Amino acid sequence: MRGVGLQRRLVRSWPFCPLSAITIQMITTEQALKIILDSVKPSAEVEWPPLAEALGATLAQDALSDIDIPPFHRVTVDGYAVIASDGPGQYPVVEDVPAGHYPKVMIRPGEVSKVMTGAPLPEGADAVIAVEKTGGFADVGRMARIDEPISQGKNISRQGEDLKAGQTALARGAVIGPAQAAVLASVGVDPCPIFRRPRVAVLATGDELVDCQRKPGPGQIRNSNGPSTMALIKSAGVTGVNLGTAGDSEAALEEKIRQGMESDFLIVSGGVSAGDRDLVPAVLARCGYRTLFHKVAVKPGKPTLFGVSAAGRHVFGLPGNPVSSMVIFELFILPALMRFQGAPHQAMAVEARLEASFKRKDAQRQEYLPVRMSWEEGGFLARTIDYHGSGHFIALTQANGLIMIPMGVTSLPKGSVVSARFTLGRIAPAQ
Repeated sequence: MRGVGLQRRLVRSWPFCPLSAITIQMITTEQALKIILDSVKPSAEVEWPPLAEALGATLAQDALSDIDIPPFHRVTVDGYAVIASDGPGQYPVVEDVPAGHYPKVMIRPGEVSKVMTGAPLPEGADAVIAVEKTGGFADVGRMARIDEPISQGKNISRQGEDLKAGQTALARGAVIGPAQAAVLASVGVDPCPIFRRPRVAVLATGDELVDCQRKPGPGQIRNSNGPSTMALIKSAGVTGVNLGTAGDSEAALEEKIRQGMESDFLIVSGGVSAGDRDLVPAVLARCGYRTLFHKVAVKPGKPTLFGVSAAGRHVFGLPGNPVSSMVIFELFILPALMRFQGAPHQAMAVEARLEASFKRKDAQRQEYLPVRMSWEEGGFLARTIDYHGSGHFIALTQANGLIMIPMGVTSLPKGSVVSARFTLGRIAPAQ
């Protein structure tokens, strides 16, 4: 951890020392993530959005069930409610009970009721036989034929077997996904108490950038980092504020950065390296951000910067290359956003076999490569794609994951097992 110690000594002197006088040591991805998670504090503020708008948020209170679930003995198949001990035979149908209607007739020995999936079990019945094991449905007053014996309790969900009234349906701290939304809806939690989600501002920098609606002139390119970062933020269930672009001038940068300081997180792409026009670190310092690290031993994304303001708001400075921005979002920004909401974040890391061999010359950094992942022969297979480096964002449209090549590894033979992760918001194309 010597790199982290050096880093902390350097950043204490940052506001009083010009950028050119500081040499900041690279730290590992593990060290960088620890600094981020130590710095970002979970929000204690609670919001109450409609349940339909709470996807991806973190539940701020235990959700207690106000009813038994199921609220009655529930039929789980279309068929006949029977007394199991009656056995096979022909029995009169005394009632038709569709879902949403409560039975009115008690079943006595030698009788059955026609029931639909989701209907309450008629009183007196102790099993339901699927219609496929009968002579078919018969109307009320006619005879139903039961072809097979059935055991007591078959095809019934008992009242309260999932939850009893007053029990905790979902604990505080749960991240709300589709399954959690179903549980919350079932116990009447709408609106829903959640920890406040972070507000994130996004700024792309560089004289070469123009809005995507404009056709670039000589030496210009369209701003792709802004829309891609906004899309990643939205995929994480977080609100983004698009600050647009700023040119390579301290005045233009400062104006936009001060706007971004009103948000919990500011993401700035471009202008964070060591060139004459890389003005972002100095402007961030002037605006009151303290740099906690600047340079990570990762490829792509080496110049990544992370800082905090006196008000406890954070900034990420990302390289301008689009793939770098997306990789760093996966590694660092998404965990920070989850941390703010009080939710644990674990990447969807799996083991995968390489379809082809891999070689590289420089092994001084941990490297992430876009791949197409598929399940084949009992495991994940990672296929490398045509990839020209961190500026080749079109390659990501062919990828649904990243593989990690550790520091010090220069080559891997075909079939090697590597660590891989599925990436947020990206879907593998059909083959």
